[in-house]
Formats: sequence, C-alpha cells, structure tokens
Amino acid sequence: MLRSKRAEQKRRFLGEKGMTLLEIMVVITIIGIVMSIVGVAVMKQLEKSKKDAACLQIRNFEEALDHYKLEKGSYPSTEEGLSALVQAGKLKGKAVPKDPWGKDYVYIYPGQNNQDGPDIVSYGADGREGGSGDGEDLNNWGPPCVK
Repeated sequence: MLRSKRAEQKRRFLGEKGMTLLEIMVVITIIGIVMSIVGVAVMKQLEKSKKDAACLQIRNFEEALDHYKLEKGSYPSTEEGLSALVQAGKLKGKAVPKDPWGKDYVYIYPGQNNQDGPDIVSYGADGREGGSGDGEDLNNWGPPCVK
C-alpha cells in the first residue's frame, strides 16, 4: 500500500511518461541561450567598470600632483614621473598603481595636450596608443574621463 502511494505521487509529479530526452535537451538549450546573453552583458559591464576605475585613478593622480606642485613649486618632470608622488608621500603604497589592465600609466610634463599641467594616459585594454572600444585611450584632457 505504501509503495503504491509513492508510485502514484511520482506519476502525478512527473506525469505518466516522465520527462523525455527531447524535453530535457530543450530546457538545457534555453538555459544555455539565457546564460550566453547574461554573460555578454556582464563582460560589457566589466569593461565599463575598468574604464571608470582608470578615469578615477587619473583624477586621483591629478589631485596628488596638484598637492605636489603646491609643496614643491612645480609638477614632477617626465623623468621623475608619477613615482615622485610616492616618494613625496602623496600616494599610498610603495609603488605607482598600474591601470586596470595591468599596464603603467603614461606621464608627460610639460603636457602636450594639457597646456597648464601634465598629461596622464592609460592606453586601455590593448596597451597601444589610439584605438576604440576596449582599446580606447583614457586621459586627463578629453572624453571619456573629462566630461
């Protein structure tokens, strides 16, 4: 009697035949499609977050450089670079942070694009000057960092 009750409950839950292989494959395919759409959206958001982080770091460098200039009378030379900020105690840590793609920021003073101060650039995901999309250059004189 107990067995027949369980069997009856199982039949009601799964139906008379249970699930066929075709039904299971359809469900797995739908789950795969949804996951691929979500994955693409997450990757795009991740890249945008990296760009936002690089722009924020560039603004932090600018602020630290302004403090440095107030104390020393001028910005560090291109040769001294951003490491002068670490030596002067204007940046926390023992080294200049890398950009979100693991590459060094480019520092030029006097700036070629920024007449009143230094140029600070991250070459983006591709690590090369120029580019668009993920490889877009981020700097302290134009979009997308300066709005």
